[in-house]
Amino acid sequence: MTNLFEDLITYEFFRYSILASLLVGFLAALISPIVVYKKMEFIGDGTAHAAFAGLALGVLLGYDYRWAAIASAVLFSFIIGYLTNKTKIAENSAIGMLLPVFMSIGVIILSLSTKYTQDVMGYLFGNILFIEITDIWFLLIVTTITLFVIFYFRYEILYFLSDENMAEFYGVNTKMIRILLLILISIIVVSSVKITGIILISALIVIPGLISKKLGNSYKNAIIASVIFSVLMSISGMAFAYYFDIPPGPSIVLNYFVLFLLTVFFKQRISKEEKD
Repeated sequence: MTNLFEDLITYEFFRYSILASLLVGFLAALISPIVVYKKMEFIGDGTAHAAFAGLALGVLLGYDYRWAAIASAVLFSFIIGYLTNKTKIAENSAIGMLLPVFMSIGVIILSLSTKYTQDVMGYLFGNILFIEITDIWFLLIVTTITLFVIFYFRYEILYFLSDENMAEFYGVNTKMIRILLLILISIIVVSSVKITGIILISALIVIPGLISKKLGNSYKNAIIASVIFSVLMSISGMAFAYYFDIPPGPSIVLNYFVLFLLTVFFKQRISKEEKD
């Protein structure tokens, strides 16, 4: 344990990676219950893969990948929102159709670049060596925006989650709320890419919500439970990655999954004891 704290004091990149993993865990925990309650689990995965096209363009042109990835993910969200609202295509069907389209665009763009090597693999699976102070600031800005949106639109989001048709009947602009949430998910996904990678980010968007849904008896409690467990899993995931010399992204995801299995096991055991 001493070495971990020594390295934390010694190495700047290690401090950045710990702080970034905590912020990513906090961000994912805020949005995850909304994704799970609204059954939008597929959107996290779809958005992450859509961001790959923008990321590839950023790598090819040598610009900051974040803005291109956000633009790509937001465009994906708008198309999903349009297809869902205007053509009545099921959201998961639209995502399933567009996900490989955006991935294909990304692969084609990267085929034109000579940088399709280790850098891109780091974005696919996460790499703590990529974390810089600008990433911390970016995560803090995204966290502030996310907290503002979730608090300011808390009643509209609750109506949207409970019954979309009834919410629309009582004057809630459900189309705007849907687009707003999709954009928010897009930005969170892009801001988390360096820690978890594009391939693994969907686990952080989904698993905390599944755990908190089993434990929380209200939306507010689900958010609180999601944040607590997500931050704990981020810390433990980074600790396992450090001591076993494994990539932090997969380590964090496996921690989440083990906690989910434990939650299911104890929940079933408690239910059985209550029936007996």
